[in-house]
Amino acid sequence: MNKTKQLKVVLFALTGFGNPVLKALLKDERVDLKAVFTTKYEQPFPYYPEEHLLDLCNQLGVTCHYGVKVSSEEGVAMVHQYAPDLIIMSTFKQILRSNVLGIPAFGVVNIHPSLLPSYRGPCPTNNVLLNGEKATGLTVHYVTEEIDEGNILLQKSISIEEIENDGQLRQTLANLAGTLIPEIINLFADFSKPAGISQNHDQASLAPKPTPDIGFLELSPEINTIKNKIRALNPLPGTSVLLEGQRIPVNGVELFEDHRADGLYETPEAVEWVINRQGIRLFKKVQH
Repeated sequence: MNKTKQLKVVLFALTGFGNPVLKALLKDERVDLKAVFTTKYEQPFPYYPEEHLLDLCNQLGVTCHYGVKVSSEEGVAMVHQYAPDLIIMSTFKQILRSNVLGIPAFGVVNIHPSLLPSYRGPCPTNNVLLNGEKATGLTVHYVTEEIDEGNILLQKSISIEEIENDGQLRQTLANLAGTLIPEIINLFADFSKPAGISQNHDQASLAPKPTPDIGFLELSPEINTIKNKIRALNPLPGTSVLLEGQRIPVNGVELFEDHRADGLYETPEAVEWVINRQGIRLFKKVQH
């Protein structure tokens, strides 16, 4: 690539997955980061402590737009003014239409938090933990009008056996996303568009958003299912157990042997649930 010519990039991202990606783009001398489009959160980010992406952009002197529907007439005009060669998405919660996808010369690429074609959709991290998967990862793929179906450019996998909950998994994958930026830029550094590899749609699975009632643990009498739910659904939407007519939020689990009769036993720190002489200690959430 001509050393004087930089790849003009626009970033579509949210707080969390967007933060390491933003920092990595700014460090790459081959990139001219034109702008960031994001969402402004009024409440603390729900999954793990992280600086709001909007605030980070302001600190670093990066042009940042928030609350813009990019496929609207206004949004398309705003993106057009930056004449991007490439748009990178790193979680965004907007479905892009052809009027946006056609703007950059080299397309739109997304950093999706699963190993596609498995776990397409909005909540892959919750679902891999719900299903007790041992590994997951990131997929960099082209964005099309079909959700998470575009050709794959890169994949990186990680083990998730030691990760305790969804917030920790999201943070691990967000940090991994930042490390992929040099590889992504390598693919487009000669100002050409690689084809990528087609996904096997027959092997696809979906990752829908969990509903609050999926975290009602008494509906899942299998100990492994309970354990997976506590990992997958914390910090949000959360898990709970019904005890004497009250729903008790829980966010941790420990297995032990027990010879008491099946049932729930409340202690100051936990609810102990005996199932067929197997004990599962459900640690109560600290209420602030």
